[in-house]
Amino acid sequence: MPSQAVQRISIRWLPEPAYEDTDTIALNVGRYFIDLRITKGTQTIQWSRAGERMSLETEPPTFRWTHIVDSLNLTVPDDAHLEKLPNGDDLEIGTTPCPHKNGVPTDYEEVWRDVTKCNTDNMPSWIIQSTDGRTFIGKVGVIYLAIHKASDEEFAARREDLKPQHGIWECKFESENEGKMPKASAVVALIDKKAQKSVDGDLISIDGVDFVFRGVSQD
Repeated sequence: MPSQAVQRISIRWLPEPAYEDTDTIALNVGRYFIDLRITKGTQTIQWSRAGERMSLETEPPTFRWTHIVDSLNLTVPDDAHLEKLPNGDDLEIGTTPCPHKNGVPTDYEEVWRDVTKCNTDNMPSWIIQSTDGRTFIGKVGVIYLAIHKASDEEFAARREDLKPQHGIWECKFESENEGKMPKASAVVALIDKKAQKSVDGDLISIDGVDFVFRGVSQD
């Protein structure tokens, strides 16, 4: 599967109408993903997670998302299938616990849009995970995400977008406790260089912390 950055356009809990109250970005590289959902009104983490994105069927495209790291401490995998909309967006259809219905399993529909933008330097996309399992860092094109789960109560996240014309990473979100989250400017060049010669399972050390490449893509 090619690497991809996708933005959520809307969420619908059936039979209610669709809406969007977050700024949500997900990165997909190989079999792994990172997902960060920021509530627009409060600029706080509504939900964030990372794990495996496994293909179950090809027609229709059906996937299972695991929860290796999850800000809401959810552990049950999500299964859903995708339908292509006339405008090119993807409609994700599945059933999952609904937060505002006390966790009752509810049919849902999410609309996702591909927002992948390739950097002019043609560097690879990648997702890495710390060997203790608590931190995921990823980059696809011009979007960088980093999340860290210190405990069931403590979760940190950071998002940065590259401004290619200036070569500067701009912080789009950082949680108040994001001290453990490395800035893109401090680590992207190092990881890019290593990723060009790496495959899934290779190790890289960042500030004394060992990480494993979970997904590497040159597309």
